[in-house]
Amino acid sequence: MKKNIKNIRFDQEKAPYGCELLELEALFKRLTTWTYFGKTERIHFFSVMVITEGKGRHFVDFKEYKLEKGTVLFIAPGQIQQYESNPQYKGYMLIFTEYFFHKQVNELTFLNQSSIFDITLPNALVKPDPETFSKIMQLLFLLQEEFSSSYELSKKESLQKLASLFLIYLERQKQRDSNVVSNNHYLSQYYHFKQLLETFFSKDRSVDFYASLMAITPKTLNRITRSTIQKSAKEFIDSRVIIEIKRLLLFEELSIKEIAYSLNFNEPTNLVKYFKKHTGETPTSYKG
Repeated sequence: MKKNIKNIRFDQEKAPYGCELLELEALFKRLTTWTYFGKTERIHFFSVMVITEGKGRHFVDFKEYKLEKGTVLFIAPGQIQQYESNPQYKGYMLIFTEYFFHKQVNELTFLNQSSIFDITLPNALVKPDPETFSKIMQLLFLLQEEFSSSYELSKKESLQKLASLFLIYLERQKQRDSNVVSNNHYLSQYYHFKQLLETFFSKDRSVDFYASLMAITPKTLNRITRSTIQKSAKEFIDSRVIIEIKRLLLFEELSIKEIAYSLNFNEPTNLVKYFKKHTGETPTSYKG
């Protein structure tokens, strides 16, 4: 992937509700006029790609995802994506900001606690069963109708409910496909830990630090993560830090020293040792 990342932010003026539904075929025509294909971009909103025809590829962070009819790809804010040079697939892209749900407490809680945008999980692609795929397509068509409707009465609330139900069906599918257990006793605490980690991972990598913020013991925090994702708390912390190091190595023009200090490593050599311990290679060899 090429460097020189473009930051893509949600166009609130174009989509004042904080949500927009795009047809991929029309989007690709626009991208062609911008000679945009093959370039990397960091998005600052949530994105869900639903493929209805054809096959293709899409790159998210360090992984290539194979798209085909019936697949759904989730991309979280802060992730880096790249379109292939000549997409041969059709479908829809639902994009929205956290602000879209800012007055809907239940929906916002669900979004923050869902697994569909969890970047620490190994796969951001799902292929729903035919019944679920049919339901999410019906919801996309209803969203499309609502966006184009001239009725303004409770329009944003209607869009929120439809989008929320769309995400719920996909979350159910993701949980069936992954090791996350929805009725786990520790699930809400796990998501609290995940939110804290996303805020502080560049400052602290110790289990004690996060356990203290949660007012629990490190032992309890380990019990929480092992019960929900079958990893120790330290393994989970390290996996998030490694994701960020890889992003910075591949997509930013930063030296090892700059990356080390941005992630609160005392010395660049400490980052090198840390990275090699968890990946089996040095940052330099990984960067290529």
